[in-house]
Amino acid sequence: MSDKNRKLTDFAREQDEVESEDQRDENRCETDSKKESRQLTDRDSDVICDRYTEIKREYENRLNEIGISPAECGYCVEYLCNELTVGTASTYNSALRLFLNFIHQDNICIYNLEFTHVRDYFEFRRKQGLSRSTVGIDKAAIVGVVSRYEAENRDMPALTWKIKQNIDPSQYGHDKTFEREKLSDKELHALLEKLDDFRNKLLVLTAIELGPRSEAITLIKTIDVNLEKKTILLKNTKYNREYEMPLTDNLFSLYNHWMNDVRSSYINGSDQGYLFPSRKGNKLSMKRFRDIVDDAAKRAGIQKEVAKIPNTGSQKEAFSKDYRSKKRVDVHVLRHTFSWLMKQSGVSKEARKHAMDHALDVTDRYGSDKEACIKEIREKFSGVDSEML
Repeated sequence: MSDKNRKLTDFAREQDEVESEDQRDENRCETDSKKESRQLTDRDSDVICDRYTEIKREYENRLNEIGISPAECGYCVEYLCNELTVGTASTYNSALRLFLNFIHQDNICIYNLEFTHVRDYFEFRRKQGLSRSTVGIDKAAIVGVVSRYEAENRDMPALTWKIKQNIDPSQYGHDKTFEREKLSDKELHALLEKLDDFRNKLLVLTAIELGPRSEAITLIKTIDVNLEKKTILLKNTKYNREYEMPLTDNLFSLYNHWMNDVRSSYINGSDQGYLFPSRKGNKLSMKRFRDIVDDAAKRAGIQKEVAKIPNTGSQKEAFSKDYRSKKRVDVHVLRHTFSWLMKQSGVSKEARKHAMDHALDVTDRYGSDKEACIKEIREKFSGVDSEML
């Protein structure tokens, strides 16, 4: 074993170490979830939708899998659990909770919703100074649940059509969105240098050299890694599909060492098969992933606040803050850095689209197949400079 790998592996040999950050985070999440569950049960008798309690109970396992406290409407729960991927369901749930809080004040729910109620909500959102993309998410979530309801209960999707035709996000939101910038070589080197835990370094390297969306990284399982072919199967949590990517030499070597020599000794609980498990063997939480990146960036001296995003009324009430802080380094910046590194390596636009999994079908749009894209990426992209490791 090389000195580098031996240094990274040392932490796994300590059998009597105190409870890890992963375990404390999982315990906090479990406690918060139980408290929230009790609070939701206490409120069930006050909700407007008479189907909510029954449907929430029916979809309890799926809701736990998604990891959300659902919008208080049975129709919304069915939509979130049946129509969407985990990542999108979580995002749309937040939008629908705000919408339902607004219409429930007038004893309105999805089954008696009218266009005037929807229009009034977007007028309310306009006053909050939101970005056009945020308003677009609101519209997509509302259209989704209304469309599902009308398909099952009405002859014509009249309300769905009215919302699509008459609610323009550009009229209710502004274009001043927060733009993330890729990490410089100096920042990248400083960040990686502070990640002396093998699993945590691999988490960040996976984001930088493969570019999956942040939640998709925590969903990778060991069976998704093919060391013989030097490939990995990644999930697109936005469109609920999978795509294949080649491993760089860096990742192949480190994955091989991690999977064969280190990973098993890292787990103190039941192994659920995740490539980057928590100490208990479960899926690593997104909060823990974000904290890992934030902590390393702070210790590297490259973390700073770069923007303040105004909170909505409900967010102000929940967090007791007028603004949300946007940091220079977060998990999303790693994906931006991957895209830039690909471009700097001379990877074509077609192949970069495949790597970012943006295009619905590479063959349809660009006339080139996925195997050709994988081949090009393998030949041209070598990842970060090995000296950074």
